[in-house]
Amino acid sequence: MENAHTPSDPLMDGDQAVPVTLPGHSVLKPLGAAVLAILGVGAAVWAITFDVGSLDRPGAGLWPVTLGSALAVSAVVFLLFNRDGKEGAFGREQIDALIAIASIVAFIVLFQHVHFVAGALVLMAGCQVAAGARKPLSIAVTCVLATAAAWVLFFVILGVSTPL
Repeated sequence: MENAHTPSDPLMDGDQAVPVTLPGHSVLKPLGAAVLAILGVGAAVWAITFDVGSLDRPGAGLWPVTLGSALAVSAVVFLLFNRDGKEGAFGREQIDALIAIASIVAFIVLFQHVHFVAGALVLMAGCQVAAGARKPLSIAVTCVLATAAAWVLFFVILGVSTPL
């Protein structure tokens, strides 16, 4: 059968691709927002266990608390105001989001148990893959340069102390 398609393939309607949606997709946005909110709250709560410090003397937990809180607030805003009703099929965009979330979780675990550098390298690589980067050499170079820049910014210029 040449004209058969899988449920994840879009149906063609003239020149427009019409994505095939499966039952239950109306829960993807709230579920995604809930996962991001939980991740943000979890990161903020975890980071409070470190010395947060203040803006003029930041501790190791200040920026993770700030970013975790921003992630949680963004998820709530998304949930409240994104009511366009466009629910798509599970595809590459959702896989990329899962890769980004997994790299954030890996960063947290590696930062806490190994070192900032290992966590930052994994975070940078995961986010690049989620953003569509596919060339290993380009990803590696960008990871090293971005991690070095983050190290200089946080630990040299801002004087943030690490929990290790």
